Amino acid sequence: MAGVMNGSSDIPAGGLEAVFNEMRPALIRRAQAMGAGGDAEDVVQDVWLKLASAEGPVASPHAYLLRMVYTAVLDRKRGARRAAARDAEWATPANLPRDDIASAEAEQRLMAVQLLAKVEARLSDLGDPAAAIFRRHRIDGLTQRRIAEEFGMGLSTVEKHLRRAYAAILDLEGDRP
Repeated sequence: MAGVMNGSSDIPAGGLEAVFNEMRPALIRRAQAMGAGGDAEDVVQDVWLKLASAEGPVASPHAYLLRMVYTAVLDRKRGARRAAARDAEWATPANLPRDDIASAEAEQRLMAVQLLAKVEARLSDLGDPAAAIFRRHRIDGLTQRRIAEEFGMGLSTVEKHLRRAYAAILDLEGDRP
């Protein structure tokens, strides 16, 4: 076996399997060092399967096997990147191109601005106490009791103004096309 290890004589393809069996732990370590991690055994198995189709003698079996492991690890990494890119592409909404997504987001923003303008108009139509109470409660987050103290009115009056504001805003849904 000493003549096999020095790389000076050619090793027939069948003898390459013997060198593979001897180098298997080193090949696994090489695959792990290249980042194969838990797939190192699978990488080495792939190399073993490719050896079955190897033809002709190999002058340097150690270098040949290490190069096969290197190539197999790179193939797996490339495949994983392609799969991730493919999965990311399928994850986009309705698989639309990026331009369509941007225009859809712009359309949603425009619709939100238009709806906000309608809500503001309805609140303005209600008058000051109801609109102000609604804003203090829903936007500023004050409790109804605190608003009643701030406006100098009873809790039931604050509740009445809030009901009017909610009814006016809910009535907007009837205005939608």
